[in-house]
Amino acid sequence: MTGCSEQPSDIHFEYQKRLSNAADKPFAKVEKLSNITQPIPAPFNKNNISVGVLQLVQLNKCALSTLIAEHNSQLGKLATPASKLIYQIEFIKAAPACLKVLDENSNSYQQISASLINKKTLLANHFKHFLYNDVELKKTWQLTHYELDTNFNGLVETELALKRIATIKEQIDASDYQNINTQHIYQGLEQLNRFNFNQALITASRNQIYLNELTTDYLTNNIELSTLCDPLKNKKQAQIISNIFKKFYLEQLQPYQSQLTGALERLMPYYHILWGDSMNSQAALNEQLFNSNEKNLLNRLKKSAKNHVVWWQSFYKQCEISPI
Repeated sequence: MTGCSEQPSDIHFEYQKRLSNAADKPFAKVEKLSNITQPIPAPFNKNNISVGVLQLVQLNKCALSTLIAEHNSQLGKLATPASKLIYQIEFIKAAPACLKVLDENSNSYQQISASLINKKTLLANHFKHFLYNDVELKKTWQLTHYELDTNFNGLVETELALKRIATIKEQIDASDYQNINTQHIYQGLEQLNRFNFNQALITASRNQIYLNELTTDYLTNNIELSTLCDPLKNKKQAQIISNIFKKFYLEQLQPYQSQLTGALERLMPYYHILWGDSMNSQAALNEQLFNSNEKNLLNRLKKSAKNHVVWWQSFYKQCEISPI
């Protein structure tokens, strides 16, 4: 049903068509947007320190024994990026308690202690691998044919999911391992999958930015206000163009874009925590996130809407027509 209903971009296309007909000048061809380039994290040295069968036996009822056994099973070998990250975190959380019951001079103690240090060192890299390889997170920045409707179902749930995953990243950065709730990873991914809100929001925002800019450029380059608003001429054409603006932009597109802005303002802090690192290969993604960048997604959406309205303000002022 979603594919059969009118999408916000369809409203914008109709808006452009009506303006073109009224001005009797063709619109520029709408180009397809391309996906934002995402980095491929450089390979990192994984933990080569293994805990053998003998060490597992010596761990007795230690929680680490079960964790390692499950990880070494066939299921562990086919683990997803999320389950691999969870294993690293749970190992780090369980290891200290096991070390307390082992002889510091034993081989088991030495192996587990070395593995613990190694896993702590590499945990940030494991999180980055999860971030750029998990399907639900990776597709956030990929375009989709689905567009958000005005109900914005899933915003609250998506915000909570991102908050939970972002909190885990912050806890990893702060070495606050014991307070990490790894179940929040699965819960967060389930919510992201259920609503697919992030991908739809990013796609809708990019579409509206592009169409705003394209329409504003068209008006600026194809409509001469001094001619259209000549006080000695009939203002019928100007009134028709004004009606088009009110029907399509003021009544439909502007409220929708305000909703997009509100959603971005709520989710952007979490996008920034998760994806806004300083990787040189991530320039295309970073510019969407940092407030100081003019291509910041939220800033650009606001700017494109503002510039569009500014043209219309000039139109109403010069034509002396009321927008109401």
